[in-house]
Amino acid sequence: MKKITLFAVLFACKAIRPAQSPSDATPVIQALNERIAATTQGYFTIDARFKFADGEDTIAHKGVCYFFRKWKNADSLAQFVVVQNDKPAYAFDGENFYNVIESLKKIRVTNVNAVGGAQKVMRGNVMISNLIFKNLLYDGRPAFRVNYFDTIEISAKRAGNLSVLRLTLRDTSIEPALGNVANNKIISTYHYDIGLPEFYLASMSGEVWLFDGWQYERKDFSPVVSLPATATLQDYFNPEKLSSEYTFEQYDPTAPVKRDVELIAVGATLPDFTLSNLSGESFLASAHNDGLLLLDFWYKGCFPCQLAMPAIEHLHRQYESKGLQVLGINPFDKNTEQLNDWLKSRNITYPTLLDPDKQLPKALGLNGYPLLLIADARTKKVIYVHEGYSESLEADLEPVIKEHLK
Repeated sequence: MKKITLFAVLFACKAIRPAQSPSDATPVIQALNERIAATTQGYFTIDARFKFADGEDTIAHKGVCYFFRKWKNADSLAQFVVVQNDKPAYAFDGENFYNVIESLKKIRVTNVNAVGGAQKVMRGNVMISNLIFKNLLYDGRPAFRVNYFDTIEISAKRAGNLSVLRLTLRDTSIEPALGNVANNKIISTYHYDIGLPEFYLASMSGEVWLFDGWQYERKDFSPVVSLPATATLQDYFNPEKLSSEYTFEQYDPTAPVKRDVELIAVGATLPDFTLSNLSGESFLASAHNDGLLLLDFWYKGCFPCQLAMPAIEHLHRQYESKGLQVLGINPFDKNTEQLNDWLKSRNITYPTLLDPDKQLPKALGLNGYPLLLIADARTKKVIYVHEGYSESLEADLEPVIKEHLK
């Protein structure tokens, strides 16, 4: 392995210019994969930061990850435990994933085989993805794959006091479903810095353009430190010992969600509301007594919301003169000037109302976006409720609108 690593280092140091094809990076990536897999059990520190494209605050986490590659499972993940502030935060024993909720002194236990695997359990949670870097935890599969992105470039850099080989991976795709809008692109650029001369993964940083804003993440790692051959996961995460301090709760993510307020149903009465549009003008629901109200609950960072909007706009233009009042309800986005420009660039003309306190979503029991709701403007009786986006959205909504505008 030392010969391969040395060759890779020498090769990459010469490759200051961008590589001409993904195959140019193969020796470096293979050597890095071998180096990562060589430590069967060890630990590393992680300092992670993440910022959403439409967010204003950076989410930061620090922790130590202990791992053990002796366990074989369908996810190809080592057993591991992540420790934060000397307390366990997450653990995986090969069969169960443990989520420690320190504020409640509770540990949520999910049997991964029952819900489609550990990867599925961990997906979609920013804090989990911040503290669990799966590439350093894979067992029996490569940490990095040469052909994962469109292009790979290699360069020699200085990162602070550290000399690194930088692998830059880029992926560019255009989402045609959103229409011919210049900014409607997904562009990903990730940098993996290999610290020299130890040849370890020192950092990962990523910039992703999501339609109209940059999202970034960065993770800094320490070199991996080996643990004694006699060490086991139970030395760092022992459910039996933790049971005196924490309550264990078996969790099933597929079980129906228990909501404090159930989602408003057809036949219920829409609560009265007063919200402001992007110009600061108030809209009083009680002041509108003719035709139909179609409420579209959305926000910029919601990809399904964006997919739904052209269909809703088409219905707005077709039926506004016949008595349909379409209203976008946005509980998240705050910059009215940017929001107005964003809507104009996508030719969305139906008005959007801001609900920064999320009063209406809370009152309706809303649990996901987008939510489309049609109500009689006079009685405020709910006629139709549609959760999420589907390609048949317009075809589903139009018959309801036609029937009740007669």
